[in-house]
Amino acid sequence: GSDHEMLTAILGPVVAERRAMKESRLILSIGGLLRSFRFYFRGTGYDEKMVREMEGLEASGSTYICTLCDSTRADASQNMVLHSITRSHEENLERYEIWRTNPFSESADELRDRVKGVSAKPFMETQATLDALHCDIGNATEFYKIFQDEIGEMYLKHNPTREERRRWRSALDKQLRKKVKLKPVMRMNGNYARRLMTRE
Repeated sequence: GSDHEMLTAILGPVVAERRAMKESRLILSIGGLLRSFRFYFRGTGYDEKMVREMEGLEASGSTYICTLCDSTRADASQNMVLHSITRSHEENLERYEIWRTNPFSESADELRDRVKGVSAKPFMETQATLDALHCDIGNATEFYKIFQDEIGEMYLKHNPTREERRRWRSALDKQLRKKVKLKPVMRMNGNYARRLMTRE
């Protein structure tokens, strides 16, 4: 089976236990008074792959790159996107139901666009911290632009033509290929971004 099914099977009892504890109350006698306590679990600090598995999201090769928002790869490589947290466990569950039942009889592509990369049943709520993949692509894109501007000595020019920009870009790609063994990629991906940021 898939990793997702395996994790679901292994963590299922843990999730059930948590749910039962969340719904119960602990009553303790403190200083002769009975006090009632509730349990709150906050799942934080998971790595990105784990969050994807638990929240039913497509793997990191997906167009929908972020575990916190609906950004696509294209969105992230357009600009340094403001990271607003817009996904939630409840919403992921609703989206899974839509994915499963296709209530609007949409084509596969339309359906995928509607559920924004949720394709399995989320089984555990996570409070994901900053999404690394989204950040890496956003940062590296920004640096990739800065490097091009440096090559073209942009600070001396005002409105370079598209042709000039293209030349700067191919000069940069050539450099990266030679020095860092980085082949230009069509759409920036995580591995490319991380290598660009960790080498010169």
